[in-house]
Amino acid sequence: MLLTASEEARLRRRGIQLGGTQNAEQLAAQVTHRDAKDSTVVNFTQAADGVVTLDSSDLDFAETVDAALVIVTKVLNRD
Repeated sequence: MLLTASEEARLRRRGIQLGGTQNAEQLAAQVTHRDAKDSTVVNFTQAADGVVTLDSSDLDFAETVDAALVIVTKVLNRD
């Protein structure tokens, strides 16, 4: 499963994680830098064949977990 979220959602979540200690420009720079660094290892924005993508942009934590469990259940019950 590839868990994704829009850049806007990721910036908002990161800002919350940091307790509002960084302004929007600093957050954007940090997330962009992290994305660039991660992309040198793997293309993490596109799912490989057979991988289900879950976009959590508009989901809270509990909704994301629920959606992930639905996907896992579907994959396990394919046989």
